[in-house]
Amino acid sequence: MIVISRMAMPLLACLLLGLPAFAQGSGDPAERLTYLTEEFRPLNYTENGKPAGLAVALLKALWQEMGVPEQPIHVMPWPRIYRSGQLDPNIVIFSMYRTEEREKFFKWVGPIVGGRLALFALRSRHLAVRSLQDMSGRRVASLRDIAAATKVLGAGFPLTYASRAEHALQLLESGRVDALALDEFRFRQTVAAVGFPPDAFEAVLIMSEDSLYYAFSPDTDDALVARFQRALDAIVQRPIYRNLINFYIN
Repeated sequence: MIVISRMAMPLLACLLLGLPAFAQGSGDPAERLTYLTEEFRPLNYTENGKPAGLAVALLKALWQEMGVPEQPIHVMPWPRIYRSGQLDPNIVIFSMYRTEEREKFFKWVGPIVGGRLALFALRSRHLAVRSLQDMSGRRVASLRDIAAATKVLGAGFPLTYASRAEHALQLLESGRVDALALDEFRFRQTVAAVGFPPDAFEAVLIMSEDSLYYAFSPDTDDALVARFQRALDAIVQRPIYRNLINFYIN
């Protein structure tokens, strides 16, 4: 008979469920965190099989500043990441928009960079939108659990969900929806990836201007969160931060 030790049970559960195993046994609490990210250019994405992007490079600089060796970064679909951050202990999610709707569900370190949540439409439609209330009776597409979708749902409007940003953009381009709720980073990258002409679209409404952060699960020790924030504050004052912004964003 095979006997599974009590210490092995969390690792076995992670393997069976296909989830990343939480680090065990390190003396530094930063090494007991599980770091989760998604495909979201130019902040975090996979390149040559490894995580890359502004937020990834900045996180590595934070570890170096804190004297922490580089940790594994797990790239997963966003809805799965978002649920993990709210339900599981010792999780760090990036990059996440810090919005009013999400504020109380996480502890935050940032900002990484500023961003905007918007409604995009075909320029040829000449869609006049001064507020979300002007979208009454119109169809809006988005992705599950992203900040832009939460803004639209919070205003009381239903959404057409797409599995990927490319699919959502195709819904917009084909006229099956009237507008697309996304952040500007994701929208620009998706237009480029699909190959549509950028000037065919326009942002008809900026819903909010929110910065992107590292979001820690709510159980994370406040002292550890403050340690990450001090490291980030120090790095932002150095040329390395501006160099990263210029390389990945500008």
